Amino acid sequence: MVIWRIVDGRRGHDNQSLGLVKALSRHIPCVSHDIPVSSFKPGLWHYLLKKYSPGDNLPKPHLIVGAGHGTHLHLLCAQRAHGGRTAVIMKPGFPAAFFDFCLIPDHDNPRITDSIIITRGALNAITPGGHHNPGCGLILIGGPSRHFGWDDNQLFEQIGLILKTSNNITWHITDSPRTPVSTINKLAGLNLKNVIFQPYKNTGVDWVTDQLLKSGYVWVTEDSMSMIYESLTAGAATGLLRVPLQQQGKLTNCILNLVNNNMITSYEDWKNGKQLSPPDDILDEANRCAEYLLEKIK
Repeated sequence: MVIWRIVDGRRGHDNQSLGLVKALSRHIPCVSHDIPVSSFKPGLWHYLLKKYSPGDNLPKPHLIVGAGHGTHLHLLCAQRAHGGRTAVIMKPGFPAAFFDFCLIPDHDNPRITDSIIITRGALNAITPGGHHNPGCGLILIGGPSRHFGWDDNQLFEQIGLILKTSNNITWHITDSPRTPVSTINKLAGLNLKNVIFQPYKNTGVDWVTDQLLKSGYVWVTEDSMSMIYESLTAGAATGLLRVPLQQQGKLTNCILNLVNNNMITSYEDWKNGKQLSPPDDILDEANRCAEYLLEKIK
């Protein structure tokens, strides 16, 4: 199967499309070609004239995949010019009927059709499994967003109690592109024998995945939805660090459902005596979507 993967350079988006491609390759032989959105700026006239130059020297695609709004017009132009089927990940900006397949998270409440695949959260490139060592822990720090604010004092109060009550665990902590400088400085200043702060800029592509697959316990700030679902896919016992709520909405409802279904443990529940435990149901959404696509494409 020849796959064109349209990528916008955002880790969360690229990780979703990569996860789908990797899952497809576990079922049938695949060759994937990445096309950065920065390499070409399509317009309506490209679509009308069936022009998409980034694909001119590539083998014809069977499937064109993209995640993120910046990939949508690329998908449509590429298909019109070179053929193949399109699979857009996340809710598209264009009507869903424009694409052959839409992989949309359940928190977006998409309508059910043959071309819409409803996913449990965001796809990712992790294959479930790994040996989760109870002596290893991971703390993933996000940052302020449209839905969540930020409070260093609140965050470090939680981190402090976690580290204090688990000094038998070696904790790796990493930040993200959204993490405020003040938070990064405080993380770098943690002077504890069992704590290693690893700035994301100094980590390799697979560092987070490797840590998730070997850590017995993982804490994630609740703004980081993609990291939450990566941790659940890895099968790690996952806890949720509280950050100030900016606005109630679909993401906060999604988090509440995960807590109520014993997939993750809130900080408050942990503080009141509930232990972090692996999710009741290990997610493998990329593989499930890959199987569905292969069945439909046949």
